[in-house]
Amino acid sequence: MGKPVFNRTNEKIEWAKYTWNPVVGCKNGCVYCYARDIANRFYGTFEPTFYPERLEAPKNTPISKSEEIGEHSVFVCSMADLFGEWVPDEWIEKVLEVVRERKDWNYLFLTKNPSRLVGIDWPANAWVGTTVDIQARVRPAIEAFSQIKATVKFVSVEPFMEEITFGEDLGVFDWVIIGGRSKNSLMAEGQPEWRWVQRLLVEVWKADCLIYFKPNLTVRPREYPLEGYGIDHKVVRSAELKKVEK
Repeated sequence: MGKPVFNRTNEKIEWAKYTWNPVVGCKNGCVYCYARDIANRFYGTFEPTFYPERLEAPKNTPISKSEEIGEHSVFVCSMADLFGEWVPDEWIEKVLEVVRERKDWNYLFLTKNPSRLVGIDWPANAWVGTTVDIQARVRPAIEAFSQIKATVKFVSVEPFMEEITFGEDLGVFDWVIIGGRSKNSLMAEGQPEWRWVQRLLVEVWKADCLIYFKPNLTVRPREYPLEGYGIDHKVVRSAELKKVEK
């Protein structure tokens, strides 16, 4: 076997061209999980496992001379939840040690357990995020990120499983990602209602956050003139906006 390096992602995501999985496996049990299928195919299990030899990957991966942020950014543990309750502190610390040492890379962390992010002295080259796929995850996310200090704090609303509102609290984040549901062995692809996306988009603008629609989000406004059908789009839109702003 050769020296461990980052994996080049084949997803069309400009902000992270690499993935790094020193830990693989998860116990969140999400029915829509795509990583479980991949892990079962290549590893035969999705039980959380630490691969210490992969800690050498940041050192072994050549750094692009490109100025694109994605060419210098790596998504950490795309095949796991590094901050799940079942993950030993030792695994997390070993990963963070490398992040602090290898300052030439930008590292993105994402978890469904944001409370475990609190209290960590995040290095400047770390972007820290949490997944909010249902409304019940909003309050724990807000409470945790109100206490977290990081260069970039983001929330990933992917998959968008139901209508979600943050209200004025969305301002604890710098960046909001919205995506659809990818296909796996248990579920078909899925898209949120445009009304859900519209409402969240208004909140993002009001909170002055940055917004990113992932390529798998296919819902878009599809307005077109209906002259002669007696439909006043201004009246309809005004009514919809009032609903969104409530």
